[in-house]
Amino acid sequence: MSQVWRATDTQLGREVALKILPDAFAADPDRLARFKREAQILASLNHPNIAAIYGIEEAAKP
Repeated sequence: MSQVWRATDTQLGREVALKILPDAFAADPDRLARFKREAQILASLNHPNIAAIYGIEEAAKP
């Protein structure tokens, strides 16, 4: 459903994971809404076995 990439936050100097929704899913309003809801729910949780959410962004559409 999505891809997860290991990356470095160059502003804060820490390792992060980027979860990217494929273009085909990003064009589907229902899947995009589900992706955003998932991020909002995970951001509200605080547990050592759950990845923290630091932000959500949308890429510019060409």
